[in-house]
Amino acid sequence: MKYCTLAEHAYHPKKPDKIYAMNQAAQAAAEKDGPDAVINATLGNCIDDAGKAMILPTVDRLFRQLPSTELYSYAPITGVEGFTQAVATSLFGDWRPNCHFRAIPTPGGCGALRHLVWNFLDSGEPLLSSDWCWNPYRNICEEHGRLFTTFQLFTEQGTFNHSAFAAAVEEQLKNHDALVVLLNTPGHNPTGYRITPDEMGQIAAIIRENAVRSGKRITVCLDFSYIDYALLEREAQKMVECFQAMPENTMLTAVFSMSKSFTMPGIRCGALAAFAQTEEAAEEFQNTMAYSSRSVWSNTVRPAQRVLVDICEDPRLFKAAGEERRIFAETIIRRGERFMAEAASRGLACCPYSSGFFVSVPCREPAALAQELMAQNVFVVPLQQGIRVSVCSTHTDKCVRAAAIIAETCHRLNL
Repeated sequence: MKYCTLAEHAYHPKKPDKIYAMNQAAQAAAEKDGPDAVINATLGNCIDDAGKAMILPTVDRLFRQLPSTELYSYAPITGVEGFTQAVATSLFGDWRPNCHFRAIPTPGGCGALRHLVWNFLDSGEPLLSSDWCWNPYRNICEEHGRLFTTFQLFTEQGTFNHSAFAAAVEEQLKNHDALVVLLNTPGHNPTGYRITPDEMGQIAAIIRENAVRSGKRITVCLDFSYIDYALLEREAQKMVECFQAMPENTMLTAVFSMSKSFTMPGIRCGALAAFAQTEEAAEEFQNTMAYSSRSVWSNTVRPAQRVLVDICEDPRLFKAAGEERRIFAETIIRRGERFMAEAASRGLACCPYSSGFFVSVPCREPAALAQELMAQNVFVVPLQQGIRVSVCSTHTDKCVRAAAIIAETCHRLNL
């Protein structure tokens, strides 16, 4: 018997959050054995090698200087004046896509994903993503009664698996009237993989072919949350250009995250952007997302939007923030590369890493490996196919130590 009046759809089995559970264990170990003896590679917080949070000085200064009217007032549901253009500037610089671009503010990138899942799929329809993925993708789908399905991301050569992707797209469209394809690049969470422009061009061709053949609705969403830490010139532009001249029954969307790009995770602002082929489609997107926003969270955080617009409208501030971010990105990528080099020298196979906050190590028994590492004061996050190591929050020297310990443990236990 259930002793609660919750609706049936609201019941979910209690599952402890792996990331925060491992982080708490790491903190307890640090109190017991001292911080130098512990490698806490669990969270996605960006910490520099001096142990300080990576916060863009330009963002911090502007936020602290905001007047009370900007700090405490409601924001328009579709964003403060200039918000859409600021998102475009952040993603593309001075380039603009050949389409009708709109961006609706959301509580972080996670809010953008919620709008994507709810508004582009009907009940029971599928979202397709890669097997290595951020687990909340699945949770958001389940919360909203949508189907979450995956394809095998990597070939044996460590490249994008177009054959698996094409088969998965075709299979889902056989049984459903709509499909959302969600791809996280560059700096993929949890592997650090980057889909190259050539690979994305082939993805777009597969989408185009299936849209024409099936006549069904296909929405592609590029999760650009980590794009500003990839140190790639015009990466968003190259990705978007792959989807020019698509059939009318497709739409390209993107997730934008101020939590990552502007180091404001606690202030919760992001956007869902759409690249519409007509003005009518763009207006329909904006009206629909505004209705959804009003119905779910009513409003989004005004001060974060104000800071974004102020930075992106001022070339001097935009350049300063970019230079500050580059220092952070170089630190994180250097850690990832050091981890990968140490792993390779010890014969430890890892998922391909280009940039981003995390690296991943495939293994047969992730939970068992994580437990064994915990006994050695190395704290990582077990996933379905391996373990995730946070290089964004781990000192550079500890990244190298972690790779050595993980390699030795995997070889010793044959995991």
